[in-house]
Amino acid sequence: MYKKTSPFLKILTYILWVPVILSISFEIITFSDWIYSYNWSRNNISNNTGLSISELNHSSNSIKDYFKNDIEKLQIVITNNNDYHLFKEREIDHMVDVKNIIQSTLLFEKVGGAILIIFLIMLFYNKKLKTIEENLRGIILKSFFLWGSFLSIIIFGMIVNFNYTFILFHKLLFRNDLWILNPRTDFLLMMFPQRFFLEIAIGILLLFLLINIFILILGRIIRAKF
Repeated sequence: MYKKTSPFLKILTYILWVPVILSISFEIITFSDWIYSYNWSRNNISNNTGLSISELNHSSNSIKDYFKNDIEKLQIVITNNNDYHLFKEREIDHMVDVKNIIQSTLLFEKVGGAILIIFLIMLFYNKKLKTIEENLRGIILKSFFLWGSFLSIIIFGMIVNFNYTFILFHKLLFRNDLWILNPRTDFLLMMFPQRFFLEIAIGILLLFLLINIFILILGRIIRAKF
């Protein structure tokens, strides 16, 4: 029975590997403080918005917390001489849609990651380290081959015309036009310009590659040691 199901398990691991590692990379980058601090300085956000760095950090921390909590709508109040809500209703409604996508991604990461680990345990149970390292390398390479065309199209689009790819991405993901905001008056776009999303996408792809390279190297080291 195991020999009959083993090829099926391998195919499922090929399908799951790239999306799971991508979602892990997405969470690490998206919820890292440094990516936002880099954005503030790189894109001169404080001058463009009139917000101090501490106010910007407070806002980004509130957004990250919002993505993982159960609150329906995001409310960020800037406290200075005149307290005011940072985002308008349209921006707040758009963030509800963004939150749904991010929480779906995080749910897939947990469920898909758990299933992937179970499949790997089933595939590698009672096998020698040499065989495990060879099979793991095969899974990574075949998963890359399976998803290669899709990833290549995304990377090619980012290189050739990121603006078009960015707009197309929003049209595919969102069923409304709440994402169409004014970069001169809406703080959501002033705080997170298009270049921020380009750089965060590059960060996710680089981390994705580094994780896979690290796993391959670690497998080789363990095989050589034992």
